[in-house]
Amino acid sequence: MDYFRLPSFMKKISIEHCLTELRIPPEFVALHAAQLPFDCRLVMPSGQSWQVRLLNIASGCHFHTGWSEFRLANNIIHDDVLTFTMVDAGIFHVKRYNPRTGCPRLSDLQEDEYGGSDHSDAPDVNTSDDYVPSDTEGGVSSEEDDYAPDLGVLDDGCPTFTVTMDRSNISRSLEIPMAFWRRHIRMNSLQYPVYFNMNRDSWFIVIDHSDTNIWVKRGWRRFK
Repeated sequence: MDYFRLPSFMKKISIEHCLTELRIPPEFVALHAAQLPFDCRLVMPSGQSWQVRLLNIASGCHFHTGWSEFRLANNIIHDDVLTFTMVDAGIFHVKRYNPRTGCPRLSDLQEDEYGGSDHSDAPDVNTSDDYVPSDTEGGVSSEEDDYAPDLGVLDDGCPTFTVTMDRSNISRSLEIPMAFWRRHIRMNSLQYPVYFNMNRDSWFIVIDHSDTNIWVKRGWRRFK
Protein backbone atom coordinates (compact mmCIF):
# COMPACT_ATOMS: atom_id res chain seq x y z
CA MET A 1 0.00 0.00 0.00
CA ASP A 2 1.21 3.47 -0.86
CA TYR A 3 2.55 5.06 2.33
CA PHE A 4 0.74 8.31 1.59
CA ARG A 5 -2.59 6.49 1.51
CA LEU A 6 -2.18 4.84 4.89
CA PRO A 7 -4.75 5.80 7.55
CA SER A 8 -3.67 8.87 9.52
CA PHE A 9 -4.89 11.66 11.76
CA MET A 10 -3.57 14.85 13.33
CA LYS A 11 -3.84 16.22 16.87
CA LYS A 12 -2.90 19.56 18.41
CA ILE A 13 -1.72 18.99 21.96
CA SER A 14 -3.57 20.73 24.77
CA ILE A 15 -2.26 20.51 28.32
CA GLU A 16 -5.85 20.66 29.52
CA HIS A 17 -6.97 17.58 27.58
CA CYS A 18 -3.84 15.59 26.62
CA LEU A 19 -1.87 15.32 29.84
CA THR A 20 -2.72 11.72 30.74
CA GLU A 21 -4.47 10.48 27.60
CA LEU A 22 -5.09 11.37 23.96
CA ARG A 23 -8.51 11.08 22.34
CA ILE A 24 -8.41 9.54 18.85
CA PRO A 25 -10.72 11.34 16.39
CA PRO A 26 -14.09 9.52 16.30
CA GLU A 27 -14.08 9.64 12.49
CA PHE A 28 -10.78 7.72 12.43
CA VAL A 29 -12.12 5.14 14.90
CA ALA A 30 -15.29 4.69 12.89
CA LEU A 31 -13.28 3.88 9.75
CA HIS A 32 -10.47 1.81 11.25
CA ALA A 33 -11.76 0.28 14.51
CA ALA A 34 -10.98 -3.23 13.25
CA GLN A 35 -7.26 -2.33 13.09
CA LEU A 36 -7.09 -0.86 16.60
CA PRO A 37 -6.03 -3.60 19.04
CA PHE A 38 -6.02 -3.25 22.81
CA ASP A 39 -2.25 -2.66 22.81
CA CYS A 40 -0.85 -0.18 20.29
CA ARG A 41 2.66 1.11 19.59
CA LEU A 42 3.77 4.69 18.88
CA VAL A 43 7.01 4.95 16.85
CA MET A 44 8.98 8.20 16.60
CA PRO A 45 11.24 9.12 13.63
CA SER A 46 14.28 8.00 15.65
CA GLY A 47 12.93 4.44 15.59
CA GLN A 48 12.17 4.33 19.31
CA SER A 49 8.68 3.23 20.24
CA TRP A 50 6.33 3.12 23.21
CA GLN A 51 3.46 0.78 23.94
CA VAL A 52 0.15 2.46 24.75
CA ARG A 53 -3.13 0.87 25.74
CA LEU A 54 -6.48 1.86 24.30
CA LEU A 55 -9.35 2.89 26.51
CA ASN A 56 -12.79 2.91 24.91
CA ILE A 57 -15.32 4.80 27.03
CA ALA A 58 -18.40 6.96 26.50
CA SER A 59 -16.31 10.01 25.56
CA GLY A 60 -14.50 8.08 22.83
CA CYS A 61 -11.42 5.97 22.15
CA HIS A 62 -8.23 7.14 23.88
CA PHE A 63 -4.53 6.34 24.04
CA HIS A 64 -4.46 5.86 27.81
CA THR A 65 -1.98 3.70 29.73
CA GLY A 66 1.49 4.52 28.40
CA TRP A 67 0.53 7.88 26.88
CA SER A 68 2.00 9.92 29.73
CA GLU A 69 5.30 8.04 29.45
CA PHE A 70 5.38 8.67 25.70
CA ARG A 71 4.58 12.38 26.17
CA LEU A 72 7.21 12.90 28.87
CA ALA A 73 9.94 10.89 27.12
CA ASN A 74 9.54 13.01 23.97
CA ASN A 75 9.02 16.31 25.79
CA ILE A 76 5.71 16.93 24.01
CA ILE A 77 4.38 20.31 25.06
CA HIS A 78 1.31 22.51 24.75
CA ASP A 79 0.42 23.44 21.13
CA ASP A 80 2.68 20.78 19.56
CA VAL A 81 1.05 19.30 16.47
CA LEU A 82 1.34 15.52 16.05
CA THR A 83 0.51 13.36 13.04
CA PHE A 84 -0.21 9.66 13.48
CA THR A 85 0.14 7.30 10.49
CA MET A 86 -1.04 3.73 11.02
CA VAL A 87 1.49 1.54 9.17
CA ASP A 88 0.10 -1.73 10.54
CA ALA A 89 -2.65 -2.79 12.92
CA GLY A 90 -2.08 -0.70 16.05
CA ILE A 91 1.37 0.58 14.96
CA PHE A 92 1.57 4.35 14.41
CA HIS A 93 4.41 6.43 13.03
CA VAL A 94 4.31 9.73 14.91
CA LYS A 95 5.73 13.04 13.66
CA ARG A 96 5.73 16.24 15.71
CA TYR A 97 5.63 19.77 14.30
CA ASN A 98 6.56 23.07 15.90
CA PRO A 99 3.39 25.24 15.66
CA ARG A 100 5.49 28.41 15.27
CA THR A 101 7.62 27.21 12.36
CA GLY A 102 5.40 24.53 10.84
CA CYS A 103 8.46 22.23 10.68
CA PRO A 104 9.35 19.00 12.52
CA ARG A 105 11.42 19.52 15.65
CA LEU A 106 15.07 18.82 14.82
CA SER A 107 15.55 16.78 17.99
CA ASP A 108 12.97 14.26 16.73
CA LEU A 109 14.75 13.82 13.41
CA GLN A 110 18.16 13.05 14.86
CA GLU A 111 18.94 9.35 14.61
CA ASP A 112 19.44 7.59 17.91
CA GLU A 113 22.71 5.72 18.30
CA TYR A 114 20.81 2.95 20.13
CA GLY A 115 23.77 2.44 22.41
CA GLY A 116 23.06 -0.82 24.16
CA SER A 117 19.34 -0.49 23.58
CA ASP A 118 17.40 -3.72 23.20
CA HIS A 119 14.33 -1.93 21.91
CA SER A 120 12.74 -3.92 19.14
CA ASP A 121 11.91 -0.93 16.92
CA ALA A 122 15.49 0.37 16.83
CA PRO A 123 17.29 -0.54 13.59
CA ASP A 124 19.93 -3.18 14.16
CA VAL A 125 22.94 -1.23 12.86
CA ASN A 126 25.30 -4.07 13.75
CA THR A 127 23.88 -6.37 11.10
CA SER A 128 26.37 -6.72 8.27
CA ASP A 129 25.58 -4.26 5.50
CA ASP A 130 28.08 -6.01 3.21
CA TYR A 131 26.20 -9.28 2.89
CA VAL A 132 24.61 -9.71 -0.53
CA PRO A 133 23.32 -13.20 -1.40
CA SER A 134 24.60 -14.61 -4.65
CA ASP A 135 22.38 -16.13 -7.29
CA THR A 136 24.05 -19.51 -6.74
CA GLU A 137 23.75 -19.76 -2.96
CA GLY A 138 20.59 -21.78 -3.20
CA GLY A 139 18.49 -19.29 -1.24
CA VAL A 140 14.74 -19.48 -1.49
CA SER A 141 14.42 -16.09 -3.18
CA SER A 142 15.95 -16.99 -6.53
CA GLU A 143 13.96 -20.20 -7.11
CA GLU A 144 10.62 -18.76 -8.14
CA ASP A 145 9.26 -22.07 -9.48
CA ASP A 146 9.71 -23.69 -6.05
CA TYR A 147 7.39 -21.28 -4.29
CA ALA A 148 3.85 -22.36 -3.51
CA PRO A 149 1.45 -20.72 -1.03
CA ASP A 150 1.54 -22.40 2.37
CA LEU A 151 -2.18 -22.94 2.73
CA GLY A 152 -3.48 -23.76 6.17
CA VAL A 153 -0.37 -22.65 8.06
CA LEU A 154 -2.30 -19.79 9.66
CA ASP A 155 -6.02 -19.29 10.11
CA ASP A 156 -5.96 -15.53 9.45
CA GLY A 157 -6.04 -15.89 5.67
CA CYS A 158 -2.87 -13.83 5.17
CA PRO A 159 -0.36 -14.81 2.45
CA THR A 160 2.26 -17.04 4.04
CA PHE A 161 5.65 -18.56 3.30
CA THR A 162 7.83 -20.79 5.47
CA VAL A 163 11.58 -20.85 6.00
CA THR A 164 13.53 -23.77 7.44
CA MET A 165 16.30 -22.32 9.57
CA ASP A 166 19.83 -23.46 8.72
CA ARG A 167 23.35 -22.23 9.40
CA SER A 168 23.24 -19.83 6.47
CA ASN A 169 20.18 -17.78 7.47
CA ILE A 170 20.94 -18.04 11.18
CA SER A 171 24.48 -16.66 10.90
CA ARG A 172 24.00 -14.18 8.06
CA SER A 173 20.51 -13.01 7.18
CA LEU A 174 17.02 -14.04 6.13
CA GLU A 175 15.95 -14.17 2.50
CA ILE A 176 12.34 -13.64 1.42
CA PRO A 177 11.08 -15.60 -1.61
CA MET A 178 11.10 -13.26 -4.61
CA ALA A 179 8.04 -15.01 -6.05
CA PHE A 180 6.13 -14.46 -2.79
CA TRP A 181 6.94 -10.75 -2.83
CA ARG A 182 6.01 -10.36 -6.49
CA ARG A 183 2.77 -12.23 -6.05
CA HIS A 184 1.52 -10.45 -2.92
CA ILE A 185 3.39 -7.13 -2.54
CA ARG A 186 4.19 -4.36 -5.01
CA MET A 187 7.90 -4.07 -5.71
CA ASN A 188 7.92 -0.32 -4.97
CA SER A 189 6.84 -1.17 -1.42
CA LEU A 190 10.47 -2.09 -0.71
CA GLN A 191 11.13 1.58 0.07
CA TYR A 192 8.55 1.70 2.89
CA PRO A 193 8.97 0.69 6.58
CA VAL A 194 8.86 -3.06 7.24
CA TYR A 195 8.23 -4.78 10.57
CA PHE A 196 8.38 -8.36 11.84
CA ASN A 197 5.49 -8.81 14.28
CA MET A 198 5.54 -11.58 16.88
CA ASN A 199 3.80 -12.06 20.23
CA ARG A 200 2.37 -8.51 20.17
CA ASP A 201 5.81 -6.97 19.72
CA SER A 202 7.39 -5.59 16.56
CA TRP A 203 10.90 -5.37 15.15
CA PHE A 204 11.87 -2.71 12.62
CA ILE A 205 13.89 -4.19 9.74
CA VAL A 206 15.50 -2.82 6.60
CA ILE A 207 14.99 -4.74 3.34
CA ASP A 208 17.39 -4.77 0.40
CA HIS A 209 17.13 -6.45 -2.97
CA SER A 210 18.81 -7.33 -6.24
CA ASP A 211 17.23 -8.49 -9.50
CA THR A 212 16.79 -12.00 -8.12
CA ASN A 213 16.90 -11.77 -4.31
CA ILE A 214 15.22 -9.98 -1.41
CA TRP A 215 16.81 -10.14 2.04
CA VAL A 216 16.86 -8.50 5.47
CA LYS A 217 19.70 -5.98 5.40
CA ARG A 218 19.35 -4.70 8.98
CA GLY A 219 17.41 -5.90 12.01
CA TRP A 220 17.77 -9.66 11.59
CA ARG A 221 20.29 -10.13 14.42
CA ARG A 222 18.11 -8.37 16.99
CA PHE A 223 14.96 -10.22 15.90
CA LYS A 224 16.83 -13.56 15.90
